[in-house]
Amino acid sequence: MSPSELHAVTLYQRSGEELFTASAGDEQLRSKVTRILSDRMDPAVLERVDQALRAGRVADIYPRTTPADTFYLAAEFRRRFSAETNTLGPASQELEGLSRKYPAELSVERLSRDFGVPHPILTQSYSRELLNTKPFPAFEGYSSRLLAETWDSSNLYWARLADEKGYSPVMLNRLVPELTHRMVEKIFASDFEDWPAMLRAMRETGEEFREGKIASLSPNDAVTPH
Repeated sequence: MSPSELHAVTLYQRSGEELFTASAGDEQLRSKVTRILSDRMDPAVLERVDQALRAGRVADIYPRTTPADTFYLAAEFRRRFSAETNTLGPASQELEGLSRKYPAELSVERLSRDFGVPHPILTQSYSRELLNTKPFPAFEGYSSRLLAETWDSSNLYWARLADEKGYSPVMLNRLVPELTHRMVEKIFASDFEDWPAMLRAMRETGEEFREGKIASLSPNDAVTPH
């Protein structure tokens, strides 16, 4: 994995966030955004997102959306409305330039393979990929395994944290297990039957990492940001 791939994952998530911000004041753009998100969001969640955008309350959206949502939103918007991506914001513009420079390396297919997870039940394959599907509820047994296969936000979020902190891609081999372990501890402290508990636990872990509160992950391991 290259530093460009790591940075691209960050840019996809930031680009998705720029789409939320821009669509709050643009009815046409908001319609495109909600149409794309309808592919992977439950109708009730999508309705609350749409209401927040209409009211200009962009900050209210983030507790309801995952890194996989913003990644998919940016990727699909670029695919469907490629002529409009350069007008959205600095992350979208940087992503466009970087993708032109490294088209194969930064393709969605390549990033899906590098940052995705196996889906032995849903796709009957252990190949890694980012699967675009609505989240399953958390129940015991079979359904619990489906939830695990549809939760693909952690790798994207950990990659973004690593990129923002200036870590080299190889450090993900250490960061991902450590951060995931911390996240799981926080899930057990919450309500496991509530799938947004995973999102809350992941973001809380990310904030601790940003603030240097996870002692085992020393800033001395970082490299100069690219």
